Amino acid sequence: MTLDRLLNWDRDTALAVAPRLTGPHPNWITTASLVAAILGLTAVHGGTGWVSAVTGAVLIFASRWIDWIDGYVARATGRATNLGGLYDIAVGYVTMVLVMVAIGLRQDDVPLAWVGAGAAVVLRAVLMTAGWRLAQRQRLAVVPWNPQKLLTPRQPPCMRRLKWLLDACRNDYWIVVFAIAGGAGLQVWAWCYTAVVIVLTAWVVTATTMFNRRVLPAAPKRDARDLTKAGAAC
Repeated sequence: MTLDRLLNWDRDTALAVAPRLTGPHPNWITTASLVAAILGLTAVHGGTGWVSAVTGAVLIFASRWIDWIDGYVARATGRATNLGGLYDIAVGYVTMVLVMVAIGLRQDDVPLAWVGAGAAVVLRAVLMTAGWRLAQRQRLAVVPWNPQKLLTPRQPPCMRRLKWLLDACRNDYWIVVFAIAGGAGLQVWAWCYTAVVIVLTAWVVTATTMFNRRVLPAAPKRDARDLTKAGAAC
């Protein structure tokens, strides 16, 4: 087993299950992710003991695990839309904002609630802005609201290695590992996650700039009238 597969077993298992779940509409799968997140947040915020911390962490992880599936189903069944993609992204990032708030309130750590939530909001704003601009520049039919997959392959090796490291540190299952560790495990995880999000935000800004320098804009599409005029001119 490679290190990438070991660190991303949640992604790989979700994508292995996804082909069997092409029946439900992707938005319903996203809604299931939202329900799991709400239950997890309730457990984290409403409890103080080890059991509530682990239960909440497991449910939050389950929400993030399900989040891998809806995108696959949308693409595989031809039901990918800008609205559906926006709903998917919104659920994922609103969840992470509320996770920081819930853990901060649970641990009486007000700076964590503000800084963690703020970092998640800024990252989402940067990603959506970058995705929108890339869609306009490259004339994409569906806006990549999370353009990391589009940006990463066009980066130099050092940027790709940094992205891999950030993804490994930001992997969803770490919340369960830290919760099981007990004590202030969730609080430690939240601060570590916040630091990674801040670095990732800087990475996205840098990667977008480098992408625009390395990749030419897509040529404008010519409609039938333009082609007719061109033929007449010849």
